[in-house]
Amino acid sequence: MLHVDRRLFQNVDWALLAAVGALVLMSLMTLATLSVGRAGAGTAVRQAVWFGVGVLALVAVASLDYRRVVRAAPALYLLGLVGLTLVYAFGRSVSGARRWIVLGPLSAQPSELFKVAFVLMAVWMITSRWAQPAGRATLAMTLPIAAVPFVLIIKQPDLGTALLLFPVLMVLLIGAGLGFRLLGGALAASLAALPLAWLVLKDYQRERILVFLDPFRDPLGSAYNVIQAKIAIGSGQLLGKGVAGATQSRLAFLPERHTDFVFAVFAETWGFVGCLALLTCYLLLLLRGFDIAGSSREPVGRLVALGVTSLLAAQVVINVGMVTGLLPVVGIPLPLMSYGGSSMLASLVAIGLLLSVRMRQFQ
Repeated sequence: MLHVDRRLFQNVDWALLAAVGALVLMSLMTLATLSVGRAGAGTAVRQAVWFGVGVLALVAVASLDYRRVVRAAPALYLLGLVGLTLVYAFGRSVSGARRWIVLGPLSAQPSELFKVAFVLMAVWMITSRWAQPAGRATLAMTLPIAAVPFVLIIKQPDLGTALLLFPVLMVLLIGAGLGFRLLGGALAASLAALPLAWLVLKDYQRERILVFLDPFRDPLGSAYNVIQAKIAIGSGQLLGKGVAGATQSRLAFLPERHTDFVFAVFAETWGFVGCLALLTCYLLLLLRGFDIAGSSREPVGRLVALGVTSLLAAQVVINVGMVTGLLPVVGIPLPLMSYGGSSMLASLVAIGLLLSVRMRQFQ
């Protein structure tokens, strides 16, 4: 007879799940107001279906001991690299980027799903006996874990996801106790290599950085998205323009309004008060994640919670920053808000890992 420890259910983080539920509800409400292409409200329906699939994945991951999941990290990491490689052979190109693999009526974005596998692999390597104590050997062993997928992802090209790997790795190394002198040296070396990085960027990626420095450099071209997003956010004012009055969004002045720029749509519709509620939900989610990391009794659980929480936090900061013009546009979806099955699935798997750590803190 199957025996389930009741203490697992007693340690479920309901505040974390409430924040997730509120964010997904806001996502569905926002997507339902848009007429994206010919699909109309079908976008919200498909997002709801992916949320249902993601909930099943969340429950499955939360029911597993996170230590067993970390032990399987090398296999998951290699499987993720295979997915990133298959994009070049079988991937579908959209707007000049080859990031999706079509599976019948569905399409998957391997780089989105790979992010969770990367966190698990980094934790596995950092906590392995070969990387103890945390020092130069740890840094030398973990950097290739990020460098290999970085090259594969940036060639798709997907600059945002590729750049996301290194901040998450740095947070994990700090959490593992790596000295700030070593991290400072690695950071200084990275900054010294920036001029070389400029040379390998594609023309449109360079243009995005130049637009960030001069927002009105090309108002009808490369700067159009950011300018329209700022107009949408500003026109929302305090209480928003409502569904009927959100002209920037409903009349399709704002490109990519259901994916990367969904925050601008939400801001125009619900205003400053709505954005405050949205960001409060994200703050609650991230605080719960960091609290789970801080209260974990052993290093693997602490680093898993720290890694997935910093992954979600980085995506929120970068997406909101690029939509508001505070950061260059790099194409990062807003977790649990932007339309996309792969993004939704990856975010809910990350939440499942947080729950797995939280539910087993008594062990």
